[in-house]
Amino acid sequence: MSFDKEIEQFLQTHPFCETTVDGIPTKYLLCGKQDAKYTLVYLVGGTGISAVWFQHILKMEADYRILTMDYPMEITTNEKLAAYIVRLVDVLQLKNLIFIGASLGGFLAQLIGRLAPERVAGICLYSTCSLSETSVADLKKQYGSYGIILKLMKFVPYSLVRKLSIGVSKKQVGVENEQTSDRIYMEDFFAWVYNCYTREFDVHMTTLLVDIADLSYMTKEDYARFDDRSLLVLPKKDEAFSEAAQKDLIDSMPRAKIERVNGGHTATLFKVEEYVAATKRFIEDLEETHAG
Repeated sequence: MSFDKEIEQFLQTHPFCETTVDGIPTKYLLCGKQDAKYTLVYLVGGTGISAVWFQHILKMEADYRILTMDYPMEITTNEKLAAYIVRLVDVLQLKNLIFIGASLGGFLAQLIGRLAPERVAGICLYSTCSLSETSVADLKKQYGSYGIILKLMKFVPYSLVRKLSIGVSKKQVGVENEQTSDRIYMEDFFAWVYNCYTREFDVHMTTLLVDIADLSYMTKEDYARFDDRSLLVLPKKDEAFSEAAQKDLIDSMPRAKIERVNGGHTATLFKVEEYVAATKRFIEDLEETHAG
């Protein structure tokens, strides 16, 4: 089944809700086992459309409470977005939170860990890198092209800019390196995502990507506040984050558990079973540690 058919089927059975927190409207999905010990908070990457987590949600909702949300357009920096997510879970009165972030969502999970470690039962970082001083400097170079795209959006017809943005995004995550069947699935993925986009939402998400370059870097002291209850799930051939970037993440979080999965940056779409299995093992270990 193609990506668009799979996700539309999911959305029919998992309708999103809307709420307003601090005057800012938010579209979110809250589902799963109501009396579960843990709530898994899924933080999407640079698409900003949280429904793309659907495969993970379907495999986890029988055992856990699940929350995911789109990123409100009124919030233009990642640090403010991290603070807003903390406010949202408080308003929804959710506890025992495990924040699961992929790529950009992984940055947000780290920022939440620094901002509110007492709200973190666990953190899972998928296909991302650290926010150390070294990594933030590298990210400034890596995401520089998005600054150019953001400027073009103000002067060039959006239909043209969108083509450029799609091309940059595909190159960033290494779509051309995927096997034929996976590449076709990724083409469907990008087509569906960008069909959901408006110029305004694209500007919003590109602004958040550009903001990565201005993040205040995290220290080992920051990571020490939550790395003892963290999981790193890293693809073996991540085109977006190099082996050096992955090593820096591991070095920044020496007490974190580490799992390797096959595939590249988009493995969260193709290797769902591996990510889910690694996450379940991590949560089981958390429960044993807590019980002890």
